[in-house]
Amino acid sequence: MKGLIKYDLMQISSGLKGGFFAVYILFMAVLNVFSDTGNMFSYIIILIGAMMGISAFSYEETYRWNRYTAALPVSTRQIVLARYLVVGIFILGGIAASLLLGAVSVIAGTMSLTLSEWMFEMVQCLLICILYQEIMLPIMYRFGAERGRIVMMLLFILLFAALYALSIFAHLWQQLATVYSATLALGVVIIILLPVSVAVSIGIRRKKEF
Repeated sequence: MKGLIKYDLMQISSGLKGGFFAVYILFMAVLNVFSDTGNMFSYIIILIGAMMGISAFSYEETYRWNRYTAALPVSTRQIVLARYLVVGIFILGGIAASLLLGAVSVIAGTMSLTLSEWMFEMVQCLLICILYQEIMLPIMYRFGAERGRIVMMLLFILLFAALYALSIFAHLWQQLATVYSATLALGVVIIILLPVSVAVSIGIRRKKEF
């Protein structure tokens, strides 16, 4: 399974997406030094990391990787779990980059939010990203990279529109307790949904022929 993870990481990191990730971090770091706008969106890099993990499906189809994995001495469960771990690794990379960008804002004195506000919004973004991946991974296994991309964009708009609406509600009506409760409930849903997402993905991939 380690070989599957390494393969995905090398394919994604060595391509244009890896370069884009590095350029984005550099751009946001410079923006955070000179303005107070960059830090408000720096945690979005967590989503970018998650999207990079999903892009492994594109490489899989391009290089006919499924035909090779079908001949490898690994189970369907191991193949699916390796993909989930790859997505998790990129999300962790996004968290590290987000914390770095937040630190740049604090040091430069351009942090427009309080540290607690910034951290809370980052946690919300992280939870939304995890939920997004738990829904998207079975969809990508079912429809593939091309057809799944449409669903991916629609789901992205829906989830982050909901997050934005929740933030607006909190600021306008000062219902922070409600927002905290909704965030906690989302965390519980994510914990419950994760094994379900993995099981569904395994079932879908097991039925496919390569």
